Amino acid sequence: MNIIRNKKVIAIIVAGGIGKRFSNKIPKQYLEINNCSIIRHTILRFLTHSEIDHVQVIINKKHTRISRNSLKGLNILPVVYGGKNRQESVLKGLKAIKKLNPQKVLVHDAARPNISKKLISLIIKNIKNNIATVPGIPTSDTLVNSKDGLFTYIDKNEHKLIQTPQGFMYSDLYKLHLNAAKENLNDDSELFIKYPNKINIIDGDPSNIKITFKEDFRILDKLMKRRIEIAGLGFDIHKFSSIPSKTIRLGGIDIKYSKQLEGHSDADVVLHALVDSLLGTISKGDIGKAFSNKEKKWKNADSKIFVNYALTNLYKLGCIIRHVDITIICEEPKISPHVNKMRKNISKLLNISDKCVSIKATTSEGLGFIGKKKGIIAKCLATISRPIEYNE
Repeated sequence: MNIIRNKKVIAIIVAGGIGKRFSNKIPKQYLEINNCSIIRHTILRFLTHSEIDHVQVIINKKHTRISRNSLKGLNILPVVYGGKNRQESVLKGLKAIKKLNPQKVLVHDAARPNISKKLISLIIKNIKNNIATVPGIPTSDTLVNSKDGLFTYIDKNEHKLIQTPQGFMYSDLYKLHLNAAKENLNDDSELFIKYPNKINIIDGDPSNIKITFKEDFRILDKLMKRRIEIAGLGFDIHKFSSIPSKTIRLGGIDIKYSKQLEGHSDADVVLHALVDSLLGTISKGDIGKAFSNKEKKWKNADSKIFVNYALTNLYKLGCIIRHVDITIICEEPKISPHVNKMRKNISKLLNISDKCVSIKATTSEGLGFIGKKKGIIAKCLATISRPIEYNE
């Protein structure tokens, strides 16, 4: 997620539906593809987009328990419970983000997990005052109206299939929702149909499929499963500085210790090894190529910046982080009391469950550079799932 801007862009993910037409014991948004729930896939597409500042998720209160695993570890706003229909749910979401003073808002169905970063960017770019920006695709099938047993054939060239996300200026959408609070609309852009030329339909994406029926799920399952598992190994070493210190930063947390590590940034040897392992899975090279220690702007920089750089590169390719296994080698400080806190922090940085992060520590038994308490080594093995198209 990008650094917070003055003019915020917030995505609202609507996930309060019960999926009557899908007919399944588990709500469709919580079914899994590639060991990841539909709703989590959807949220990550927005959460990792450089132009999205916050993600607001709206769920059905009855789904609180089942949603926990899907939402665990995601850096999202506190969830909002939806209303009796979609329109009421969206209004609740709009009210929840009002205090953040957003400029633009995107509203997206949780059941569309294959939304592309390109389409999200296109929606944001086209949002204007008093206009609903809506993606749409042409229909290739013949359309028939069969009301009351009478069949009327419709010109398919005059119709489009509307998708989400739909983009709006926040103030416009909020005002219209407040004025139409008692109506029951199926689509946010319907609020704009009273105003001529106020709905801008841009080119959508045929792959941006909404799961309505079981066949939709089967199609998406095949579409999103063309992946390959890749592992990358990261290694970093830093020596202790001669400058006295009260803390040392490892794994993004500060630990009480009398020494700090030498380095151009904050010298977090653990996060540096993590970044190298992640970049290694996509053959992107090591961290030094992107963040030269000759540049003053990286002096004492927080290593979270480097982690975000790696994530941005991974997400551009549609990669999913499966697991990271970190080993810290040092005589001092003692690592074991801090492992759980470090693990939770790294899982939050990576937007994955802390069950997918393993951290262990060992010593060099008094041997060599580490044994003489002159520094620390960190190694990391990262496993990701990468679209197979990347290799073709």
